[in-house]
Amino acid sequence: MSGALLTRERADAALARLATDSDRIAESLVAMDAHAGHQLLRGTTPTGLTAQRWTEASAAMATLWEQFATYRATLDRARAVRDRRAKPGDEELAELTELLTGPVIELDAEHVPIERRGLTGPAHVVERITLDQLLGRMQASFDLVTGVLAAAEAAWSAVIGRLDPLDGELRAVSVLAESVAAGDKTVAAAVNRIGQGLERVREQLITDLLTVHRDDPLPRLTTELAELRARLVELESVRATFDQRLAALDRTVSDVEGVEATARQTYAAVQEKIANPGLPEPTDRVSAGLRERLRRLTGGDTDWPTLAADAAALDRDTNVALREARLALGANTRQLDRRAELRGRLEAFQVKAARLGFAEDLELQAVHGDAQTLLFTAPCDLPAATRALNRYQQALQDRERTRRGDSHGEIT
Repeated sequence: MSGALLTRERADAALARLATDSDRIAESLVAMDAHAGHQLLRGTTPTGLTAQRWTEASAAMATLWEQFATYRATLDRARAVRDRRAKPGDEELAELTELLTGPVIELDAEHVPIERRGLTGPAHVVERITLDQLLGRMQASFDLVTGVLAAAEAAWSAVIGRLDPLDGELRAVSVLAESVAAGDKTVAAAVNRIGQGLERVREQLITDLLTVHRDDPLPRLTTELAELRARLVELESVRATFDQRLAALDRTVSDVEGVEATARQTYAAVQEKIANPGLPEPTDRVSAGLRERLRRLTGGDTDWPTLAADAAALDRDTNVALREARLALGANTRQLDRRAELRGRLEAFQVKAARLGFAEDLELQAVHGDAQTLLFTAPCDLPAATRALNRYQQALQDRERTRRGDSHGEIT
């Protein structure tokens, strides 16, 4: 023993402190044993990260209890020394000093690897520490153990609290899927995939809850489930509004049929009245195909995913067909509109010629007659009629400029 002896007062104070620490350690170890995380871990055969952490923690727990037993035994030895005499002598004080402050705690011998030994070095090393040093090591082990237990409890609470609501949501989505997508293999596969994912989480939660908590697959499953529900709700809406949707499609298909019929009539008129119009002949094949697709939609099939997709495709196609039919009709009517426009311009130029006093101009009348003949002969050659009208307009403008020039010379 080295150092000064403890006085009786200091020895009593040290014993009182160590006794208080001993009681608190006992309470802490009992609480550790009853910790919810301990209940979760000790009754399972953990795997993965949980097995790794629990192996460390359970070994530390066992060591803690052994170290506590050593701590209490050493404290009891010190109490026994103190109880020998009301006023301990130097012999008792020396023994108390050694027990309370000296390296009296012998730890398990450590095997020294051969590469770390000297030629005459020992194969095993025994470490001796004081009670205070033992308490420090116990605190470190306690922190390790309670950290693992707290992590296990937190992991369980974080996951299990979300699993049950997700299971309930999956059941509700499954019922909805049976109602609106019973024959859809994609929907059925999605329901099964999410269900299997939740089951795997529940199984892994029993054996490796720390990995579940770290990787947390529930947000992904929650998103998949929400997306599936949104899709099924959309299908449910399709089912609820399908009659109105069919009625709207019927109106659009009827519009296509009407525009196509008008386009065919207009085309016939153009062929009769316009020479070489260069336009394709309109048909009713597009509207007939749309009408057949609409008929199939009303055939009583309740495969709502397919019906929804087919209705959406038909909606797109009917609107495209209506736009194209209107373009075809416009291309035909523009030929007749162009002829009417040219006739109107010819009449306007004739009125202008009369107003300017050129009604008796035979040459001008001849140019007018050429244009009139072309515009009022069926079929009308629109390019030739346009050129004839331009010649009439130019001739009229030439006469108008000549007259303005003569008037200016007379004034001068």
